[in-house]
Amino acid sequence: MREKDVTRIIRLPSELMAFCKAHADLKAHYADSRLAFTLDGKLVGDIAEAAAARAFDLKLCDSKTPGVDAHTRCSARRSVQIKATGLANKGPCFTPGEGVAEHLIFLRIDFARGQAEVAYNGPEAPVRRLLPPAGWTGTKRVSLARVLDADALVVDADRLLRSDGPS
Repeated sequence: MREKDVTRIIRLPSELMAFCKAHADLKAHYADSRLAFTLDGKLVGDIAEAAAARAFDLKLCDSKTPGVDAHTRCSARRSVQIKATGLANKGPCFTPGEGVAEHLIFLRIDFARGQAEVAYNGPEAPVRRLLPPAGWTGTKRVSLARVLDADALVVDADRLLRSDGPS
C-alpha cells in the first residue's frame, strides 16, 4: 500500500473490524490444517461497497444494477462502480456487460490492518479502455500497475471527495 498518502486510507467500520478479527482468529485456530479461509468474490466486494459508501457518502443501489453499485448524493448525481481486492498485488476484475458507471472506486483491502487503500478514484472509462476490445467473455483482470498508472493521471476535479476525512 502507498502509505505516504493518508487520504487514500479508509479505516474499515467497527462492524467490519469485528469480522476481520473473527477471520484472523479462524485462520490462527486452523493454522495447522489445509483450510485457508480465503476472502474473495462477492464478500470482498460487499465489504468494499460498505467501506466506500461510508468514506465517500455514496447511496448504494437498492437492487442489483449491472455495472453500477452506488450513486453520489450531490446534485450532479453520478453512477459509481466499486471494485476491490484482498490481494496486495492484484488489480480489479471485470465481466462483460452493458452496465457501465461514470465513476470507479477500486480498493485494495488489507484485512489484517482493518483498512483499505483507494488505488483508483476517477472516471471508469480510462480503466475500461485497458480491457480487451468488445466481444470478450469471462472475467478479465486489469493489472494493478496499469490501474495505478491510470489513477496518477486523474485530475483532482474528477475524483470523488471523501466525506469521512482521512482515517
